Amino acid sequence: MKERMRELNIKMTELSEYIKVSRPTLYKYIESYEEGDYGSIPGRVVSLFKVMERPDATKEQVISYIISSFNEDDGTDSAEAVRRYISDPSSSPSKVEFLQKVATTNCLDSIIPYLNDCIDILSSDSIDDDQTYQVARLVLMRSKVIRNLPLKEEELKEVKEILRGSHGH
Repeated sequence: MKERMRELNIKMTELSEYIKVSRPTLYKYIESYEEGDYGSIPGRVVSLFKVMERPDATKEQVISYIISSFNEDDGTDSAEAVRRYISDPSSSPSKVEFLQKVATTNCLDSIIPYLNDCIDILSSDSIDDDQTYQVARLVLMRSKVIRNLPLKEEELKEVKEILRGSHGH
């Protein structure tokens, strides 16, 4: 990549300023990229490096790509945050597994808006009565799961009926 940057007449300082990272960080990204360790590099930087690697790429095309991909108000987006979390070795393995399952299945899709609302409410500094009502089911479920409370017979029966209905039986 360093050789390609020389060919394109792009200096390390110039590129680090364009993509808003320090020169040491850019050096780490280049080293990781050359080792094939794309998981430790933001996705848009990997994409930039791939654009730069194209033999027909010009400096003007690279700068144009940077301008369109690295604008001022473009902080780390949600997808990037999830990608970094998943690729971080210190992340919770069970949370990583959960995120991968949520991303690749649709069995929880109908309750994701509810869960998102609950996260917002539970993350706030104060919770009013309406918000308490909104999160009550999740808080009770969490409490029952943590305490490993057994299901009541009528709850189990209701779950079986719901599962039969949702699987087309």
